[in-house]
Amino acid sequence: MKHKKILKTVLWIMLLCVFFSNSIYSHAYPGSMGYEGGVSAADPYEDGTYAYREVCFLSGVPVIMEGTLKVKKSARQGKTTTTYRYDLSNIEQDASITRVIVMDNHTDEKERGQTVEKSVITKVPVEVVRINGVIYNLRKYDFTRSGITDPQPAVNYNTGEYTIKKTYNISTGGTVSVEMKGRQYGYDQYWSSAKAASVDLSIKYEPVLDGEAYAWDGFARVSVSNVAKKSFKYVENEPWQISFEGGYVEQDWEESILEYNAYLPEFDKSGFATDVIREINERIGLNTEPVNSRLMVPDLKHLRGHWAEEPVKILYSLEVLPGTGENFNPAEYVTRRDFTAMLVKAIKDIPEDPDLVTRTTTARTPASRQKNVEESPFADINTDDQFYNEIKIASTRGIVQGTGQSYFRPDRHITMAEAITMIIRAIGLEGLAAYPYSITAFIDNDEIPAYARNPAEVAFRIGLVEGDSRGYLRPNDILTYERASALIYRLIRYMGEDLVKDYCDRFFD
Repeated sequence: MKHKKILKTVLWIMLLCVFFSNSIYSHAYPGSMGYEGGVSAADPYEDGTYAYREVCFLSGVPVIMEGTLKVKKSARQGKTTTTYRYDLSNIEQDASITRVIVMDNHTDEKERGQTVEKSVITKVPVEVVRINGVIYNLRKYDFTRSGITDPQPAVNYNTGEYTIKKTYNISTGGTVSVEMKGRQYGYDQYWSSAKAASVDLSIKYEPVLDGEAYAWDGFARVSVSNVAKKSFKYVENEPWQISFEGGYVEQDWEESILEYNAYLPEFDKSGFATDVIREINERIGLNTEPVNSRLMVPDLKHLRGHWAEEPVKILYSLEVLPGTGENFNPAEYVTRRDFTAMLVKAIKDIPEDPDLVTRTTTARTPASRQKNVEESPFADINTDDQFYNEIKIASTRGIVQGTGQSYFRPDRHITMAEAITMIIRAIGLEGLAAYPYSITAFIDNDEIPAYARNPAEVAFRIGLVEGDSRGYLRPNDILTYERASALIYRLIRYMGEDLVKDYCDRFFD
């Protein structure tokens, strides 16, 4: 009994040190990683099946399990039913995990389009863990989770918390209990998505060895992240007798990282826990090979050496800029119509959850309703306008609001202040600025229109805009295509690279 008290006291001191020296980060929305503290990657994605890894601490020795996680989701009337099936093993440790978890996710839409989510277990979970001949059968499983999704025009942001409590029967006698607490953060958008988590596990082992009960406690913190990203690589043609120059290749891939920091007792030759506490650290990864997609090669020979050559080439390759480029004039002014179309084509649609199967019923539309006439959101935009669909999307998503009295002024040239405001609305980060108005770092801060002051501050902080050599933003200057292209290109780079860092990279600093 004396040894048990000493061990618990030491562990409690260590836990306090860990909790007070590290802020708690965490996981993302209900995605492919599940809630067991593991990481996954679609390698490749086939019918909801992911490559998966997690660390098992049940025996007191960390065991890395890997295999597959199969996810199946179905939605109906505000409820999503998700089934997670795990098939994992570690041949060297003679270990395996089979696990099936079924839960319902109930959603309730609130103001501003936010969705509050609560998850509950709907069927008795099944889990069997085998490590070096010892079998752990799940006897009890308690799960609670709540979260919130805040949909923005170009990004869906997610956060939440969950708790899992498990109790296993040990084949050699006794029980082991595990309590997991996690907080969640993540986002989804076209250019990248991130799921990141930090889960705290407390383990209480109460085995029976040689007819004698002998308990020990342990603790672990597991940090995980999964990132899906897109990037561009320029490929130069080797033969010179070819009809086009080199072009860009879009690369898509996933990166997952799992890192744990565990405090577990050492064991003597008889398998009894000693007073010595070991700190064990390890990091493992799970990545996919890049998928390459060749992009269109524009005709921009006249732009060689121009400071905006790369942004313009990429925007043409992505078909954000219309045409093939031979008539592109970088000094031409951009209209509100054209910039809106560029922005909507650049941010694209937020991808749907690939694991979700939505059941819908098709209602027959009465003949009297089948001939509704398309109605434009603005009085000065016709439905046959070249960029009508993009302008309608921008209006529906709240990226543009017009200039008053239902007018859009499509042919008016756009200013830097207007463009920045539209971009920050699209990614939904207006709330990062001070309330009600920020004082920006630009020398011409007082010339920034009131409506654009906060967007300009946010755009500066996240690296989308910077002042000229003298520190001026020049917010009321009309944008040329070269400046507009550079701005949109920086937005794509931010959504594909920089946003990821805030959600994942800092977890492992």
